Amino acid sequence: MAAITPSTVTTAGLLAASAAVSASDTISGDLVPVGGLLYRVINAGGSPDSVTVSDGGTTPAGNPGTVTAVVVTNATTKTILITQNNINRSTNLVTVAHSFITSVTYEIQRV
Repeated sequence: MAAITPSTVTTAGLLAASAAVSASDTISGDLVPVGGLLYRVINAGGSPDSVTVSDGGTTPAGNPGTVTAVVVTNATTKTILITQNNINRSTNLVTVAHSFITSVTYEIQRV
């Protein structure tokens, strides 16, 4: 599991630098601003990548929130919004999991 640190886009622009994903990465809840984060997945691999982002909520019975995968098909790029609702309040982390990691990279920026 790798810790991810987002970049901040300024009026001068941001030179985006992608990094390799892990099967499971984390983002500190302290780094998720009110406006959220843009998590861009670049899949240059030969298989689809099912990306899941933790859900910080619970059901009325106290069960964990249901996580729906975002599929990034091979040779495509998709941007996922990560908000403060994705923070697990007991760990103060957002967990991002990938089903396929070969030739898959990410960029992450504060909104």
